[in-house]
Amino acid sequence: MRDKEHGFTLLELLTVIAIVGMIAATAVPSWMTLRRRAAVRSAAAEIRMIFHETRARAIARADNSGLRFTRSGSHWQFAVYDDGDADGVRNDDIASRVDRCVTPPRHLFQQPQLVSIGLLPREIRDPDGDRLRPTDTPVQFGRGAICSFSPMGSSTSGTIYLTDDGGSLYAVRVYGATAKIRLLRYDAARRRWESR
Repeated sequence: MRDKEHGFTLLELLTVIAIVGMIAATAVPSWMTLRRRAAVRSAAAEIRMIFHETRARAIARADNSGLRFTRSGSHWQFAVYDDGDADGVRNDDIASRVDRCVTPPRHLFQQPQLVSIGLLPREIRDPDGDRLRPTDTPVQFGRGAICSFSPMGSSTSGTIYLTDDGGSLYAVRVYGATAKIRLLRYDAARRRWESR
């Protein structure tokens, strides 16, 4: 009498491989979407922290402090400045060194391959209903790229637009009187902004 051999047939192995492949094919897109959303939330939290630190600096100093955003190649960086003549942090005062730089320029975001500062390749409406063209700057504080905080805690109103590697657009908005920060997501299908 022969002992029974143990093992799997080729058909059983192929069936298991097919099932694992189907599960992976359905799970990977969902995982990538979750990964992108987590990267955007992380980037928004990083921006929020930078704004809160600069606002706290202005309040503690009882004088204006501000963030100046500049493009460095395909990435954006920021530096913190203290107001030297009681008129807020301004480009002309930075150029003449009246407003002094207190932190050297630093790059935003730890994972720039997942999320970056930018706009969509087509024209849409911004959260206020104004035209937002692909050629516009993705950092908008008035007509510049400086967010200044007063000793009372108010700030320059403005928006920083974020894109992820899936083609989604987000807006980190700073509201002047309160310096409150909100994250909005553009829903392309409905052509409207939603709070996140």
